[in-house]
Order: sequence, then C-alpha cells, then structure tokens
Amino acid sequence: MPIDIQEQNWNNFCAHHLHDWHGIWTSYSAQGEVKDSFQSLRSFRANLEKTQITHTNRYIYADGKIEEKTWQLQKPFLRSIFFPQGAGAFHAEKLVAASFFAVELFFIHKNLRHSAIAAYPDGTNLTKILSIREDSTGFPSQHWSTNLDLVSERSLSENWAGTSVTMTPDLKVSPAVPANLNWQIEGNESFFFPDEISLSCPRQVEVGKPIVIAATWLVNSSYLQQITIAYDETGAFQNLKFAEFTHV
Repeated sequence: MPIDIQEQNWNNFCAHHLHDWHGIWTSYSAQGEVKDSFQSLRSFRANLEKTQITHTNRYIYADGKIEEKTWQLQKPFLRSIFFPQGAGAFHAEKLVAASFFAVELFFIHKNLRHSAIAAYPDGTNLTKILSIREDSTGFPSQHWSTNLDLVSERSLSENWAGTSVTMTPDLKVSPAVPANLNWQIEGNESFFFPDEISLSCPRQVEVGKPIVIAATWLVNSSYLQQITIAYDETGAFQNLKFAEFTHV
C-alpha cells in the first residue's frame, strides 16, 4: 500500500533529526543588532517503534541559569513539515491580522543543522530574527564559528546549477525540476548571518499581499542549499521549496 502522506512526513523527520542537537541561539533586532545569545540543546528521542517522540529544549544562559521544556509528539502528527532530504519548516498555516506570525526554516547537512527564523509578533512588523547553529557531534562545534554579528554584505559567485522540489499544503512533494538561484527576494530585507547563511524576509507582512521568505546556506564553495516558503494574498500557506545547487 502507498504510504500515508503524514506518515511520510513523520518518517522524513525521524530519518534525520533524532539526535541531540548542541547549538547556539542568537537573536537579532529587525535592525540587525545582536539582542541575545545562549547555548542550547534540542533533543529528539523516539520509542522503539518510532511512534512517539520526546522533544526537549534546554537553554543554558551565560549567568548559569538553565531552562528546560519538553513536548510529546505522537505519530503521525508533527508541528513541522520535512522533505525526504531532512530540510523543512515550522510555520504558521495562515497569516491572521494582529496575530503572532513566524516562520522557522531548517537546513540539515550531515551532522550540522541550522534554523533561520523571522518573527512578526503583532502580525505585521518584523521585530526579531534568529539564527540557531547546531551540531549533533557535541559542543562546541568544530564547524560553526563563534561569531555573532551579522555580516554587512555578501556576494555569491555565478554559475550555480540545481534542482528544487516543492511541498504543497497537503504535504505532497513534487518531482525535482531545474532551479535558478535567487537568493535575495525583491522587496525583502536581506540579513547575512555568520557562517555563510542568509535570510531574506519582508519588513512587514499583511493580508492582501503575497509573502515570500527564503534562507540560503553556502555549505561549502561548491554546494549550496536554499529553502523558500510562500503565502498567497489571502495569507494562506502556499508552498515550501527546497533547492540544492552545485557550482559549475
């Protein structure tokens, strides 16, 4: 029998994310100023049958304070959506006027994971962006830098060839198609995180205007990933795209 779409989403998550993810959370103002940064551990543990996942977040602050929160996830229902490669998003299903709106875009490559978050607490104005750099091999990471400040500018060389897949609200994933790299969206603000990660998002969102938020990660000089989420003019989630590019 064909596998259920929600079950496939669950399996996509389990195949890549059931680890202890050691990381650093850094939040920035909409002007790009560092507001806060702290050590974190996001842990995902499944039972033997992989029908239940225990998700624990531990926040370790510079003053020694530790906070911990735990959630139980039951198959096949996740709060996030994931591609077979492991990339995904935690997103609002719909933009509602005067209500909290945020998007978290997940990258993953081998033992590394990164989240880029754009938050609009009043449902209109961008007030916070976040970068979460994680490593499943331990802390401190041998890959991620300790830099916190945004980079003032960034350029990418030309000649990238790639393919993309698209997930629609019913969680169906399209076949891969050729893709062009468009990493700075017209009308959006661009934020350049350390470690070659960029976020493109609007300063303001509102019902009546389509929304596109994109994150790009230059994994190495010859390999790049991009995740793009789109909402239509009614504010409804339209699709999530994941693209992989190689330098040619």
